[in-house]
Amino acid sequence: MKRIFLGFAPGGTMAFGWFSLVLADDDKITEFNSGTCSTAGEAFDAAASTVSNYLPAIGIPLAIGIAAPMYWSANAERNADNIVRGCVLSRGGPSSTVSSVNSLRGACLAQGVMVAALTRERWPEVLITESHPGALLTTWPKVTDFLSRLDFNNDHERDAALCAYAALAYDKRCDGWRDLRAFESRTFELIPGTPPVYWFPAGNT
Repeated sequence: MKRIFLGFAPGGTMAFGWFSLVLADDDKITEFNSGTCSTAGEAFDAAASTVSNYLPAIGIPLAIGIAAPMYWSANAERNADNIVRGCVLSRGGPSSTVSSVNSLRGACLAQGVMVAALTRERWPEVLITESHPGALLTTWPKVTDFLSRLDFNNDHERDAALCAYAALAYDKRCDGWRDLRAFESRTFELIPGTPPVYWFPAGNT
């Protein structure tokens, strides 16, 4: 049976990428769609319309990845961000790849939560994971092959595709990946339903 995954990369005016990924049972890509818009509502409606094209043959998305914080910590900085930053540094990437939640732009923070809320409003049981496309590119070489099979109009859509990849990894519970939210002591989120996770290839952290 085919499966569908969605990815969203909030970025502000004409910089909000979305991506829908359809896979066969053997994980072969059978179809994908992408686009760039300005708001969470536009991105969600566009991605959801591609899902509607597959109903009822496929059903709802199995998981969704969003390139924005899905939860906050009562501490000064989230442990997850420190872990991801450490993974990037270990691969030779710059520490600036991973920003502190307190330093992120409003479009990323607000639009990310909004698209997550819209997702849960439409599909209450869908799995949601936070994603970090830039860090994923640096730390997980397998995404290079994945991206080579796709076409994009810009980096916003590429980042959304990486979010869909993270959603797939979460659904499959891929080896080498972990839920970084497990390293937090006190967290809060504004998203209804099952708390989102932060599924990332952090190895044996």
